[in-house]
Amino acid sequence: MKTPEKNAPLKQNLQAHYETQCLSEHQLEKLQNLATDNTVDKNTSNNKSTMRSLLAVAASALLAISIYVVNFTGLNYGDISKEIAYNHNSQMQMEVFSESIDDIQSHLNRLGFSLIESAFLTGDDWEFVGGRYCSISGKIAAQLQIKNLDTSKIYTYYQAKLPDQFFNLIQDKEVSVDGVKVKMWQENGLLMGLAK
Repeated sequence: MKTPEKNAPLKQNLQAHYETQCLSEHQLEKLQNLATDNTVDKNTSNNKSTMRSLLAVAASALLAISIYVVNFTGLNYGDISKEIAYNHNSQMQMEVFSESIDDIQSHLNRLGFSLIESAFLTGDDWEFVGGRYCSISGKIAAQLQIKNLDTSKIYTYYQAKLPDQFFNLIQDKEVSVDGVKVKMWQENGLLMGLAK
């Protein structure tokens, strides 16, 4: 063990002083126990923190799923059929008159989707009369008039882009609203409606 020298440089004296300092066996044992206790406490604390985080995530997920299930009603067929029946009864003037769906499409170019000839309205029984813009559930849609050539009756025919989450969820529905029979179905990603 070195002892500080009177005329030695400061660095050497500091080094000599600290080399003389040491812990007793009892102090070393106490320090080691304290370090071990801290590690155990940290692990316990980390485990508790991790468990709290997992419980918070699980609770959040359960809440989100509950809100989704409670609020998810799908398409509201009742409201849509009322809108279709109202538009049909209003007999609004067509913006374009044509027997060609392509001609009607070129005039209704802000729809964001292409009009289609429905597989349910095939054959020589139907003829387009014209079309106009309308809205269904607040979204832009096409309101078309078609004529049944056998009966000479005019039907109102709707096409609207179906939101992605409803693809393959739409069931064929037929309801009567305000004296109007409304049939709804899905075809090529479009919500279709026919009022008579």
